[in-house]
Formats: sequence, structure tokens, C-alpha cells
Amino acid sequence: MIISRAEIASALSAYKTVKRKSSAASLAFDTADSFERSEAAAALSTLLAGTMAEPFYRPNLVEGLRRQISEGRYYVPTDQIVEKLLGRLIVEAATA
Repeated sequence: MIISRAEIASALSAYKTVKRKSSAASLAFDTADSFERSEAAAALSTLLAGTMAEPFYRPNLVEGLRRQISEGRYYVPTDQIVEKLLGRLIVEAATA
């Protein structure tokens, strides 16, 4: 099938006409709409902004631990490790 230049021009013309009509309709729609944020949404937005401003970790603590590990001074007592392992086993057994 061969598409002529006239057919291409006709298709573009039809597309532009439809696009102009939809643009005019969307402009009318946009000017008629309004938006008002509720107090709860404003409070949530403020809370979210405050939360995102803070890091998800404590930089001083992390840096101190990183330094201890790199210097080979980081030590966790064996009884604490065993306690955590047994605690996890108990929780897993209870939820299974």
C-alpha cells in the first residue's frame, strides 16, 4: 500500500483539528476545577516534610560504630549474641 503526501497531509490536518478541540475542552475543564487541602492533609504534609528532612539513622552513632569496626575495637559480648539468637528462635516457633 502506498500512502500519498495528500493522505499524510489529510491525516495531520484531522489530528491537529482533534488536538485543538481537546485542548480547548481541557482548558475549560481546568479553569472550572478547584482544589482545597484539608487541615489533616496539611498536617500530614508538614509531618512528611519534617520526617524527610531528618536522616533515617543517627549519624554520630553510625560513624562511631564504623570507626570501632575499622580499628578492630568493636566487641559484642557472647551472652548478648546468644540471647538474641534464642529470642528469634522463640518468636519464629511461636508464629509458625
